Amino acid sequence: MVSAIILAGGYATRLRPLSLTKPKALLPILDKPLLDYILDSLEKAEINDIYLSLRVMADKILSYLDGKNKKITPVIEKERLGDAGPLKLISSKYNLSDDVLVVYGDIYNEVDYQSLVEFHERKGCDATIVGKFVEDPRRYGVLVTEGDRLIQIIEKPKNPVSNLINAGIYVFKKKLFEKIEGQSIAKDFLPRLLKDNVCISVYEYDGLWMDIGVPADYMRINLELLSLKYPRGFIAEDANISEKANLVPPYYIGKGVKIEDDAYIYNSIIGHSSSINKGVYIEQSVLMSNVKVNSYSFIRDSIISDNSDLGKWVRVDSVILGDEVVLYDGVFINKDTIILPYKEVSESVYERGKIIL
Repeated sequence: MVSAIILAGGYATRLRPLSLTKPKALLPILDKPLLDYILDSLEKAEINDIYLSLRVMADKILSYLDGKNKKITPVIEKERLGDAGPLKLISSKYNLSDDVLVVYGDIYNEVDYQSLVEFHERKGCDATIVGKFVEDPRRYGVLVTEGDRLIQIIEKPKNPVSNLINAGIYVFKKKLFEKIEGQSIAKDFLPRLLKDNVCISVYEYDGLWMDIGVPADYMRINLELLSLKYPRGFIAEDANISEKANLVPPYYIGKGVKIEDDAYIYNSIIGHSSSINKGVYIEQSVLMSNVKVNSYSFIRDSIISDNSDLGKWVRVDSVILGDEVVLYDGVFINKDTIILPYKEVSESVYERGKIIL
C-alpha cells in the first residue's frame, strides 16, 4: 500500500482574481475541479490512503469534499509551512506507508501513479522525482541528471542546461521526512537529500502536464485540453440548446446550460448551469458555472468566473471577471482589464489594462 499527500494549501497570489474566491485545487478544468482529476488518478492507481494538506480557504475544499464518499484525511495547517513542512507534519501525526506519493493540487497531469510507484520500487532509491521536458524551462526547477539519477536542481535558470523540469510529483521513503528543515521541497528538502547522498531516481514523463500559475496558464490549459479531449465538441445530456444556435467545435457545454437562438459559440467552455441568451457571441473563452450572458453580448478571449451576470449588448475582449461580477447593459470593457469579485460595473471601461477593485 502507498499513501498519498496532496499539497493544496497555498495562496496562489499570481492567479488573482480567480484565486480570491476559490483555492487553486477547485478551479475548474473543462468544468471539473482540478482536485477531482487528481483524486480520480489516485483511485485508478488504487491508492486509497490520501491526506490533503490545506490552509488557505480550507473550508471551501472541505465543503466541496463533504459527501463525495472518498477516504480522504484533511490536515489543516495552523501556520504557513510551505510545501515541505506539511510532509513532516502529516508523517508525525499519521501512520503513513513506507513509500509516500506527493502531488501538488495545482498541476494538471495524467501520470500513471501506479507505473510511477513501480518505477520507484524497481530503481531502489529512497526518492523519485517526476521530470517533464518542456519548451521553455526558465520558469521551473531544471533537473540535472546522470542516467536516471538526479544530481542537481537549478531553480528558474536564465540559461537552462536542460529542458527537463521538476514536474512537482514525488515518491519519498517516509523516513526521509525527518530530514525536512526548511519550507520548500525544491529549494530546501531535495538539496538536503542530495547533499546527504540520498539516491533520487528520475521518472521521465512525456504526457500531458500543465501548471496553473497565472490566469493566462489557466486559459491555455482549458483551451488546449478542449481541443485534445473534445475536438468535435461536447454537450451534456441535460443541456438545452436551441436548434438555431451555432456551435462550432471545439466546445464544451456543461450540465444544465441553456443556449438560445442565434447564439454563436466557438472554441469555448460554458460551465454548468450557465445561461446564454439570444444572439450572444462567445469565442475562445472560459465561462465557469452559473454565468448569465444576456442578449447580443460579445465575449472573446476572456475568463468569466462563477455567478457573473453580463447585461445586453455588453462587449468584453481579453478580460478577466471575478466571481459575481455584474456588467450593466451596453457596457464595453477594454482589453486586459481585470475586474475583482462582487463588483457592479455600470459604465464602460475604455482604459486598457485597468484593474477594477
